[in-house]
Amino acid sequence: MELLAKLIWPNRAEGGILHMSFYSGKKVAVTGGDGFIGSRLTELLVKAGADVTLIAKKPVVNTVHLQDDITIAYGDLKDLNFASKAMEGADTVFHLAGKVAGVLYNATHPATMITENTALNSGAIEAANKAGARRYLFTSSACGYALHSPIPLREEDFFNGMPEPSNGPYGWAKRLGELQAQAYAKEFGMKVSIVRPFNCYGPRDSFDPETSHVIPGLVRKAVERQNPFVVWGDGSASRAFIYVDDVAAGMMLACEKAADADPINLGTSEEITIRELVEKILRLAGHSGASVVFDSSKPAGQPRRSCSTEKALAKMGFRAQTPLEEGIAKTVSWFEANREKLGAQSPA
Repeated sequence: MELLAKLIWPNRAEGGILHMSFYSGKKVAVTGGDGFIGSRLTELLVKAGADVTLIAKKPVVNTVHLQDDITIAYGDLKDLNFASKAMEGADTVFHLAGKVAGVLYNATHPATMITENTALNSGAIEAANKAGARRYLFTSSACGYALHSPIPLREEDFFNGMPEPSNGPYGWAKRLGELQAQAYAKEFGMKVSIVRPFNCYGPRDSFDPETSHVIPGLVRKAVERQNPFVVWGDGSASRAFIYVDDVAAGMMLACEKAADADPINLGTSEEITIRELVEKILRLAGHSGASVVFDSSKPAGQPRRSCSTEKALAKMGFRAQTPLEEGIAKTVSWFEANREKLGAQSPA
């Protein structure tokens, strides 16, 4: 099977957009389609010739440039009448909307995280079913895996043990969402895909210090030239990160080739410690002289989080294409270009 690079990124090799014939002319709805991953997915779907309806709760920011090419439905997914009307006629629904935040917010807002995400998941899938959508993709999360699961994390281990405590309520919401999606497939015959992105990063992520994940949080500090450069944890935790373009492509492949309600990890095997990650980001942002301070009194999340990619490759030919060095460089460049409108401090 051809690598995704030949199907998605024409600048890397000859070829067109990912399986254009599959999505060309199809009516597709995307919840959270203006978000970090959703906006990139929306772009790829438009390039593939899909008739896209983006469902959002507030005015779009990341997809303003697509407004002439898509339909935008503003409203709350928890309003079944609105949501089912917005999805009316859709062949496929990608559900990406959710309340997403970093370790600090997750740890201090557990009720918000489980309540909001569970309600959004229930509203989206019921609306999709009511609207007659034939295919449905549920976006799960690596946060559902237990704290001390064997590494690399395999799909079959997802429900073995309790989710890591600092992300526990969010992880439980994703577990419930998976079970709910599988139940709809069984009872109503929906073709359901379930993907578990692992540590996604890239342009358009949240760089807000209160809600950001590790890479955007570190990138912001580096570009702002913060010194001392404070990092949560002792630096020994490790992660395997996946670039946003790869996740969006993996979602499209999953809807086409893995609509059997069988969860699939979307990740890479390029694992790195947080200490090594800090060094890489400081170098790429031109801030290598910073004095790095590891604050081990703050939560660092799971000790290790990297996944098995065997099922994704076997079932749908998916292999991430963006090396970490390249992805971080693109993320740094994007943040530098958008720093002022994101309210970042000027470099010291």
